[in-house]
Amino acid sequence: MNNNKRPTIATVAEHAGLSVATVDRVLNARAPVNPATAEQVLQAAEAVGYFAARLIGQRILERRPTYRFGILLLGTAQAFYANLAQAITEAAQRQAGANLTCQFEYVFDRTPSAIIAQIEQLAVQCDGLAVVSFAHPQINAALAQIREAGVPVVALLSGIHEAAAEPYVGQDNQVVGRTMGWLLARTCGARKGSIGILLGGHRFLGHQARVEGLHSYLAEHAPGLRPLEPLINLDNCDITEEATLDLLARHDDLRGLCVVGGGGDGIINALAQLPKRPTLCCILQESTELSRQALAQGLVDVVIDSQPRQTATALVDLLVELQTAEQFDPVRHRVHVPLQIVTSENSQS
Repeated sequence: MNNNKRPTIATVAEHAGLSVATVDRVLNARAPVNPATAEQVLQAAEAVGYFAARLIGQRILERRPTYRFGILLLGTAQAFYANLAQAITEAAQRQAGANLTCQFEYVFDRTPSAIIAQIEQLAVQCDGLAVVSFAHPQINAALAQIREAGVPVVALLSGIHEAAAEPYVGQDNQVVGRTMGWLLARTCGARKGSIGILLGGHRFLGHQARVEGLHSYLAEHAPGLRPLEPLINLDNCDITEEATLDLLARHDDLRGLCVVGGGGDGIINALAQLPKRPTLCCILQESTELSRQALAQGLVDVVIDSQPRQTATALVDLLVELQTAEQFDPVRHRVHVPLQIVTSENSQS
């Protein structure tokens, strides 16, 4: 401010582009105000140095609903889930419509009974859940009971219900698979040869959809490229490293190598051991510091990133919306986050 006048409600209203009455409602809690509008008033009050800016912020916090969300992620040594957890925490802090706390748990024992126990424990403690899990009748039965009890559950990254009758946030995994096929068809050089595929497990519907998409694209557009039977790596880097070296040793015509889930660091470790980098297209999932280094070194060709920040924001928004949604909407409550193709030329941007 260029003058010495003390900022007033009118000053705040002018800066925010709102009426004095709206600012008064936010400050004195005279009537409900849209959370975005209340946030706009707060930002204007702080910008002009209004003496009651802190009080406005406190009033906004008091009027917001408060929720605790439980987030069940896979326990792996890779950086992806740590990055996603951080992104979800930051998205929860930015959420203007509610005061949020996120409780993170990790799956290390992948038996259905162990996963169900973790889900049920979170359901007791939280107002909504986001779950990364494979599909299994017992797990789906447990999730159905939790939803019937009034606790919303979002399938995160990979579908859990075979019929897709559930809220979901993540990529369209069929599209991811077809995109991998498109990339392989255009970068393998030779139009004939085999394609090695590693996936976390057949029960992960997202992984299966990616494999199906990959197969369908190659069958339609590059029939000379033959996908090998997918190898299970349990999203484990050590298993992936061993499987990669085995594929290279057994298939002289290997033209492509791709991971449809986690464990991609194992491919990097395997390729780094070789005296000469094989002539093949290597596609990994998720942009991390290690995968970006591998791109820069020419060890891998492409990384398909799920954009964890956008995923986290969409997840938090959906969990808040589901607190008041009367029923599942297959259009509004299934959110597909666009993928990002990362190469050595844009990995640092």
